[in-house]
Amino acid sequence: MHVGYHIMAWRRQQGFTQAVLAEHASLSRPYLSRLEKGKADPALSCLRRLALALDLKVGQLVEELPPEPALSRDELDRLARGALRPGTREAHAQKGTRTLALMNRERRKALGLYVPKGRAPAKPGPHSSAVNASRWLRASLGDKQWSAILQRIDKLASMDGVDS
Repeated sequence: MHVGYHIMAWRRQQGFTQAVLAEHASLSRPYLSRLEKGKADPALSCLRRLALALDLKVGQLVEELPPEPALSRDELDRLARGALRPGTREAHAQKGTRTLALMNRERRKALGLYVPKGRAPAKPGPHSSAVNASRWLRASLGDKQWSAILQRIDKLASMDGVDS
C-alpha cells in the first residue's frame, strides 16, 4: 500500500470529501487527488497538515489504516448480487453496487468474457472510472471486506452460470 491509499482510507472513514480535506490541510484538491492515486509523493510538511486535518498522528496516517466496517454475510451477498445484476431495485438500494458492477464488467472484458453488443472487442485494460471507483470503494470497505466481496461475486457468478 502506498501513502495515498492510507490518506484516502482515513478521509473516507471520517466522511470528508477531497475538497474539504484539501481546504482543512491548506492543499489544492488536484494535488490531494494525485497523492491519493499515488502519482505524487507528499513532503513531510504536507503529511503533517493532513494528519492534523484528520486528527491523527503522522505515523498513524502513514502506517495504519482505519478500522474496517464489519459487513454481515447477508450484506456481502446483497452487494455481490447487485454487482452481477445492477439493474434490479435491490441493487439500486445498495451503496457501492454500481461501482462493483462496473468493476465486474471491466474484469470480464479483460478476460474476454464480455463483449458489448454491436461493438468489436475492446483492448484489455482498466477503464479509468472503474479503477477510481473501485479504489474508492476498497478504501471505504477495507481490504478484508473487499476480498470477501470479490469472493462472493465470483461464487455467485459461478452458481448462476455467469462467467466472471
